[in-house]
Order: sequence, then C-alpha cells, then structure tokens
Amino acid sequence: MADRLKGKKTLNVTGFLDEFEKDDVKKNIDIINLFKHFNIQLTKKGKNHIGLCPWHKDSNPSLSVDRAKGLYNCFGCGESGDIFTLVEKMKGFNFKESLAFLKSYSKKQPLKIIPLNVKDNSEVKSQDEKERETGQKEAVTFNDKTAKDKSKTDTEEFSINKDNEEEAFEETETSQSKILNTVTNYYHKKLLENKVALDYLKGRGIKKPSLLSRFKIGFCDGTIIDKVSTKDQKRLQEKGIFNEKGREHFLNCITFPILDDNNNTKGIYGRKIKESSVPHLYLKGKHLGIFNSKSSKVHDSIILTESIIDALSLIETGLENTQALYGTNGLTDFHLKRLKDDRVKEIIIALDNDEAGKEAAERLKEKLVEEDFDVKIIYPDGKDWNEDLLQNTDNLKELVNIKISESQNFINPYKKTKPAIDKQNGTYNFVFNEVTYRVSGVKDVFVNNLRVNVKATLEDEKFYDNLDLYSARSRTSYSLSLAKIFDLEVSEIERNLITILEYLEHERDKKLSLTTEVKEEIIISKKDRQIAMEFLTDRNMFSQIVKDMEILGYVGEDINKQLMYIAASSIKLDDPISVLITSQSSSGKSFLVDTVKELMPPEDIVEATSLSDQALNYVGDLKHKFLILSEAVHKDVVEHQLREMVSSKRLSRLVTRKDPKSGELVTTHVKQEAIVSTVMSTTSRSINPENASRCFIIETDESIEQTKRIHEVQRRKHTLERHYVKLNSVPIIKKKHRTAQRLLKKIFIVNEFGKHLDFPVTLMRSRRDHDRFMDLIAVVCFLRQYQKKIKEHEKIEYIECDFTDYEISRRIMVSGVLKATMHDIPKSAIELYNAIRKYCRNEGEKKNLKTTEISFTQRNMREKLGFGHTWIKSNLRLLVDYEYIIITAGGRTRQKSFYRLRDDESIEEFNLSMIPATEKIKELFKTKQNE
Repeated sequence: MADRLKGKKTLNVTGFLDEFEKDDVKKNIDIINLFKHFNIQLTKKGKNHIGLCPWHKDSNPSLSVDRAKGLYNCFGCGESGDIFTLVEKMKGFNFKESLAFLKSYSKKQPLKIIPLNVKDNSEVKSQDEKERETGQKEAVTFNDKTAKDKSKTDTEEFSINKDNEEEAFEETETSQSKILNTVTNYYHKKLLENKVALDYLKGRGIKKPSLLSRFKIGFCDGTIIDKVSTKDQKRLQEKGIFNEKGREHFLNCITFPILDDNNNTKGIYGRKIKESSVPHLYLKGKHLGIFNSKSSKVHDSIILTESIIDALSLIETGLENTQALYGTNGLTDFHLKRLKDDRVKEIIIALDNDEAGKEAAERLKEKLVEEDFDVKIIYPDGKDWNEDLLQNTDNLKELVNIKISESQNFINPYKKTKPAIDKQNGTYNFVFNEVTYRVSGVKDVFVNNLRVNVKATLEDEKFYDNLDLYSARSRTSYSLSLAKIFDLEVSEIERNLITILEYLEHERDKKLSLTTEVKEEIIISKKDRQIAMEFLTDRNMFSQIVKDMEILGYVGEDINKQLMYIAASSIKLDDPISVLITSQSSSGKSFLVDTVKELMPPEDIVEATSLSDQALNYVGDLKHKFLILSEAVHKDVVEHQLREMVSSKRLSRLVTRKDPKSGELVTTHVKQEAIVSTVMSTTSRSINPENASRCFIIETDESIEQTKRIHEVQRRKHTLERHYVKLNSVPIIKKKHRTAQRLLKKIFIVNEFGKHLDFPVTLMRSRRDHDRFMDLIAVVCFLRQYQKKIKEHEKIEYIECDFTDYEISRRIMVSGVLKATMHDIPKSAIELYNAIRKYCRNEGEKKNLKTTEISFTQRNMREKLGFGHTWIKSNLRLLVDYEYIIITAGGRTRQKSFYRLRDDESIEEFNLSMIPATEKIKELFKTKQNE
C-alpha cells in the first residue's frame, strides 16, 4: 500500500472515522437473545430460528435468524442485517450509537455517551513537513463547500479538515456531510470521464445533462483506494465506502447521492452497470434523506416511486413532483414527517407493476390514508417506470397524468371537515368543531412571514397570543400552550393552524390576480385527446371552426370567425396577432370575442372590462396570454402600454424606491415580458393610427342579410332543440377546442412565401401590414402542425408553410380584412357609398337627372336602404369628410341636411395584386426551382 501511495496525494479524513471493537462486540452478543430483548419471539427450525417480522404485517413467520453467523433476513419485506443494523432499526440509532448501545448491552450496564479525545499528529504538522513527506504542495482543501475547481487532475485530490481536534463520541451531522460530499463530488467527476457509464445512463433513458449535475450522479471506478492511506481506508470502511475486504462498496456502480435541501449528501444508492447477483446497493446503516426532497416544498401532490431510477425516469419527462422510496417497504419515518411538514395534500403511489409492487402499494395506501393524505395508486404499463420511459419517451408525462386523473382517490373517511369561516371588517373567524379562532392583523400581501393576532375560544375559556403562521416553531409553541388550557391534542391544533394558513394564502392569491381561478395542472384524458387530434388532423379544420362557432350561436361572418380564432391561437408563438374590431353598437363585436374565448383554455385568458393607468404593470404573468379588453376608450397611458406589448413584447416602467443601504431614493427601470394577443373593440370610426398599424382591423357584418340570420337564431333560442344542443353538443365542442389548443406545441416555422409578395412601398403602414400577413401564414401553419412532417436542420426541429397555409391566409386577407386594414375609409363607409350611388342612379333615371343632381337625406337612406340611424350617421360623416359626399343644404341652423354625390365614380378599389393567387404562387415557386 505504501508503494502504491508513493508520490500520490491522499484522502485525509483524520479525526472523523474511528475504528471501534466491532468484531469483539459481535463475539460477545448472541443475536437470538438480542431479538428477545426487543420482544421479538423466535422459534428454532432446523439450523435457524424463525419468527414474525416486526417491519411489515406478517401473518406467517418470514423472518429467519442465523445464530452462528449473527445474521437475519426477512423473506417477506427483504430487511436483513446483523446485530448493528438490528439496533439501528429498532432504536433509530446511527452506527456509532448502535455500537455504544451493544457495548453497554454486552456488559449489562446503562448506556453512557463518553467524549473521546482524539488527536492525530498529522493534523498539527506544519505545511512544510507535509510537503517534505509527499514531495509536492498540499491539495485543494474541501470542507462543507463544493469543489472549487473541477478541472484539477486526478493527482490533485481533496481533504476534509476538522474544525476542532477534539471530537465527541457522537459524530456531528456536519461531519457526516463533509466526507460524503467529498466522495460524491469525486464520483460525479469520474462519471463525466467514463463513456461506458454515461452510455449506461443513456440506455436507461436518463439523457439530460442537467439532471446529472443537479443530482450529482456519479460512477465508482475503484480509484479512491489509490488516494487514501491504510489508516484512512479503515475509517472510510466505517462509513460504508469500503467493505470489510478493503474494496470500494460501490465498485462499478452508477452512484445516486441522496441530497438534503442544502445539497449535502445524506446517503448513496448504487446501481451496478453490469449483471450482478446484488445489483442494488445502499450505504450501511439507517436510511437517511429523500431523493429529490425539495420537490415536496413546492408541490401539493407528490409521486412516490419504488426506486431512484424510476423517479429519475419521471423527472426526465418533466414530472418534477417525484420522490423515491427505499424499495417496496421503503417509506421511512423521515419521509412521512417531511411530507407532513411540507403540507403535501395528495400522494400518488407509483410502484412496480408486479405482485410485490401491488401488495406494497396497498399497504402503503392504508398507512398514508390513516395519516390524512389523499392517495391515488397508478402502475406503469410495463414492469416499471423506467421501462415505460424507454417505450414512451415523448409522451410519458401525458400518459402518467392521464393515469392519475383516471385513478381512484382514497380519502380518510374520518378526516375532519373544513372549518366554518366568516370574515368581518378584516377579521377572520375559523370554527373547528367547538373551537373558534379569531384571526386579525392579516396583511393583504405576505410572502415569508405572516404574524397575526389569534384569540382561541372554547366555551368559557379564552386564549390570546401572537404568532407567525409561517414559522413551525411559532405554531408548535402556540399549540403546546393552547393544548394545556383547552385539554386538546397538540397535533390537532397544529393542523387547524395550517388549515388557517392555507386559506389565507388562497385569499392572498385571489387578490393578486385578475382572475379568481387558481391555476391547476390540466389532465387530458385519452378520449379528449383523441377527439382533439381528429380536429387537429382534419384538412378542413377551418370549416369546422366556422361550423362549431355557429353551433355556439354565432352565425355568419365566416372570415371574422377564422381570423379571431387564429389570433387567439397565436399566443404560443413569439409574434402573436392582435385584432381591433370596429362597428356600431349591438353589431355583435362582444359576442364574436366571447364565442372565441369559450373555445380557448381558461388558463390562457386575461380579461378586463376596464383598466387603471398602471393596472397592466401589476397583472402578473402576461407571457403567451389572450388579452381581452372591452371598448378601446382607455387613457393614453394604457394605449401606450398596449402598443408597447404588441411591438416590443414587454412592459417597462420607472420605479422610485429607497435604497436599503444608503437610505436614498433611487429610480429603477423594471421590465416585464408581455407576449400577448390583444383584442379590443370600438364603436368609433376614427381609430388611432398607431393602434391601427399594429393590429388586424375587422368590421362586423352590419348588413340586412346578417340581421336576418341573427333573428333566425334568436327565434330558436327557447326551443327544445336549442336546449339539447346547449346541453349536449356545446360542452363537447368547447372541450375539443380547449384540448386541441393545449396539445399545440411551440415549434420553429419556416415561411418561404415572403419573397413572392409585393406590398406597396408608398404607404408607410404597409411595413407592418406586410409583417402581419407573414405572421398570419405562420399561425395558420402552426395550427396545422399535426398535418405536417417535422423536419430537422442542425438539431433544430421545424415545420414548413405550404400552399394550403397560403391559400387560407390569402382568402382571409382578400375577403375584406386587407381592405379594412390598409384603407383609410372603413369597409362600412364604402358599403354605404355604393348603396347611395346605386340609389342616386335609379332616381336619376326616373327623373331624367344626372346621378350627381339627386339630393337625399339621412331619412331617405334609412327608409330606402334599411340601414340604422347611427350606422348611417357615422359613415355618412366620414364620406363627407373624405369629400365623396357633399352637403347641399341644411347645417347647424336647419333641422335636416341634404346631401349629393360629388362625382359618379366608385371609390378606388384596393389593388390586391400584392398577394398573388395560389396558382400564381405555385408557378413562381416552380420557376424558382427550375432556375
């Protein structure tokens, strides 16, 4: 060993790992008598003794004890070990506590914890002496921090220094973490250097590099033994890093450290990468820690798997609320305490799909239900979840969520009901059975602390106190005091306080959001997915959109329906489409928006009827949202914010606050991402050009034909036929479209049509309109993504816009949207002008007059043309302003005005050649390919 270490740096663990008389203790203790000491009765059978296992519900004796070897094994739950592990499990001790207990037990005297003074000369040697002994400078020092430089060579290893040379008999938790952290970091470094080990993980579906570093996954290649002295090797042996033969315990294993919330290693699990009779290994002693323990702090629902690899398989797919057990019977007391402390509400048991896994799941369910958790049980399709990952890499998360949504929910039938709650003048009263808690002093906004005044009342008894509901210590102290006065269980009072805290959190969250719904994870069933996919793969999906909206009650206006649906669907892309609807009152603007809104997922919608100047800055999450605003009559401040969101995809504001260090007022520029599709409506014919140039402008159909269609629908409103449609068909349509929207995935879109468009350069706003049309084609392509082949270029996945996307977008643009968007005169005004011109021509023929010599009034237009008064008045005013109509008599001093056409000419039609027909585009592409 000395020759092997010549010129090498060693792993110095002096003062941490002490050798005790383990073998001597074993010789002096009879394992059978030790079992009897713990009231476990054994019966001799053959060479061994058998009995009922104390670690699981055992009706037939499955525990076997070998007196000669001093070992035990349970064939039911798999628990095994020697006298040391027996004491660890029965007493909850660590190894050193077990050793001390057994030494005391063997001498028939009480256990005493005696400090041992340990001083190692190597700890007090000077730096120069160390350098002379090793022949080189001291290695980098690692204490409880992570490695400072992972690029060091193998010869530059680490050491762990003690804070004090004198150590008590019981090793501190910090000391334990230091040595295991060091070993964990070493193994992690070796994994990254070992292609075979990395290939093994890839073969198990664990491919994300971020998971390797996050969980410090490593590989034991057996080289630590070359870095330590004989003395330190024995000390590492007590930790379980080396076995009794001096070999590394995890040799040829992928190592999975079990980290606490501070990323300190509490234990290690090893998995052999080659076939072995013992493929699974843990450190000896009591199981400590929980794999992925942090997840229960942020998730109300936790998935428990049978193994760490199964847990990683689910985490790989994005199911972060996953933790691992220590096998089928591996729920520790620490697991249970942590789940309670973190206020987990629901536990999903996800063990293996075999007989042992199913039996263990039932036992675990009973235990967790008794502890007042809501419990569900799911099983993988294959043997375990890792097998399912390999077979369903792309949609395993979705499949698991479906299983969870369809599984039975087990609830403790004796679980206490929710309290009666009353709020008056900022004071809350919570009534639990006979105890009333009056809570006052609750802040509207709180994050890390919630100090309140609580008055508890039980009959004539009263108890007043202040406490911080977020502080476990404060809740416990309050519960202990109240329990003595009211003669109640401490745990019951603590549960009441947690219920109060959860309710106050819920109330706070409602106040901080524009919506009153708490966002929950959406589970899509197989049936809903199938219906949605039929829609997404239908080549006539846009016709289906029109028909579905008609069933919901919105008739006519096919182009407007499609454009609004496209705009709402565009929120997942980086350049969403916004819409401005202009029409007179009662024309159906709000109904159009409301109908499309019903087809969108509620979690994607932000809706407001009115806004204060700074309201948008405090909405919260505005990333990829469908922002619905009412009439566009907001102040200039709000209008500017809306334009900033549409153009820059962000909101920004200057905030003045006090610097905590200097106490001076400072100004900070606060920016917030705001990727939204905005829809506004207005009755004004005069639109702010800044708003108009950023949106598609659409006008509702105000024709007589559309009015007739609306009346026909209204006549069927209270019929049995319509009642059954609303009862049966409407919910299915809503769910179909909402599910389809949730299934759409953001993907890169390639659009090659821009090179063949020729928008006019004389109109400044055509710069944005050209961009809007390109976005329109892209969104149509996005909606049809399941009808396309996904392509890849240099690891970038994308889909291409095709001629169908172009034809749909072109039809929408040339059917009136482009005219309304590009023309200064609204479509409705042009429609009125054409109707007036036709009227004047007919009257001129009758009276033998020129078309421009026919005078008319607003009343003539109402009676002859059938248009509404407000509609005629507003559009006629625009035609006068643009000098297509002139006033011949009347005015302010007269009760009515007479009008005439200025010229018998049509309003110049907009040139649509900038958007070639689809056949022309195909020819252009074909010519380009030939070239």
